[in-house]
Amino acid sequence: MDEIGRAYVALGLRINEHFPGYVDAYIGGDETRQAILAHGPRSLADLREDADRLAQRIAGEPLPEPRKTWLAKQVEAMRTMLARLDGEIIPFREEAERCLDIRPERVPETEFEAAIAEIDRLLPGPGPLEERVEAWKKQTEVAEDKVPMLLELARQEARRRTQALVDLPDGEDVEILIVHNQPWSGYNWYLGHYRSRIDVNLDLPTRVPSILPLMTHEGYPGHHTEHALKEKILYREKGWEEASIFLLNTPECVISEGIANVALDMIFTEDEAAAFLHDVLYPAAGLEHLDPERDRALGRAFRKLAGVSGNVAFLAYEDGWSDDELVAYIQKYGLRSETEARFSLKFIRNPMFRTYIFTYFYGERMLRAALAGPDRREVFRRLLTEPLTPGVVAGWISQAS
Repeated sequence: MDEIGRAYVALGLRINEHFPGYVDAYIGGDETRQAILAHGPRSLADLREDADRLAQRIAGEPLPEPRKTWLAKQVEAMRTMLARLDGEIIPFREEAERCLDIRPERVPETEFEAAIAEIDRLLPGPGPLEERVEAWKKQTEVAEDKVPMLLELARQEARRRTQALVDLPDGEDVEILIVHNQPWSGYNWYLGHYRSRIDVNLDLPTRVPSILPLMTHEGYPGHHTEHALKEKILYREKGWEEASIFLLNTPECVISEGIANVALDMIFTEDEAAAFLHDVLYPAAGLEHLDPERDRALGRAFRKLAGVSGNVAFLAYEDGWSDDELVAYIQKYGLRSETEARFSLKFIRNPMFRTYIFTYFYGERMLRAALAGPDRREVFRRLLTEPLTPGVVAGWISQAS
């Protein structure tokens, strides 16, 4: 077993003993896990020393790129998490930068206001805009008992298209489960051996237009595809032990969420996605797609509100706003109902996701820039199969500009 990879895995598993959930997926052998954890939790002080030694060893070893940089940045994030768990006060913005290898900033509200003005134009009529948005959303809501069937239709089509983009490992598959009482709308639990379980949370009503983006994000060619390919290439073929574990609040999450957020556009054109929605999903749901062109325009406008969640995190953890103030902000700039706003805030207030919230917006923005050239399919394949950090990808973008 690769010694640096094993030390990395051991550190991640031991941090998880102090902060359950930090290890999002572990696909290494049970014997390895049991051997690492056999003697009970190590103290945070000891783990901080372990992390320092590992960082020094990575710096001194002639490891190939991009593996060396990836390991160094991942371990820096682990050191930051250990410092926070050990009671060290780290300014929120610095914590996010050290954990994620990005520099998050507040998005000017003027950007949201411009998007809201466009939504107002697309949904004319009497009454407050919030009521018109709610009425539009309700037109596309589907009964809970039809959601599994719609997800399966989306899974089949997304998988078919992904197979034309990359070679999926033999035996890969996903299982879809309906759940409740979670802080997220969907989650990919990677199980190893090229298999995933996708949990879909129905605490809020499901809208037909959300079905395909959810499946491409969590499954094909998003999280499931990335994990399966990296398991095959990095862990099974190269023997890099660090590829057997996936840790939250680390730079790899920015790349992973960026991949998932752009996944739909890698296998569907806008016209193809609209056609699948109109010709397959809406009829299967028993609903009529009333105005496809307007809905596409609304979807583009609502995507411009993606930075609201990051602003809410800053307002919560830098400015100390109350939950009620934060809910009002989400309602105003995210155009969400109070129920939706409180659901969103539950995720941001979760200690595991307080900095993770930035991975979606910054990961997508970075990867869209990286995928803007004519070689976008090859770049996307590299993102799916190589250990890359946000800093490395930012370097690609700078060289191309």
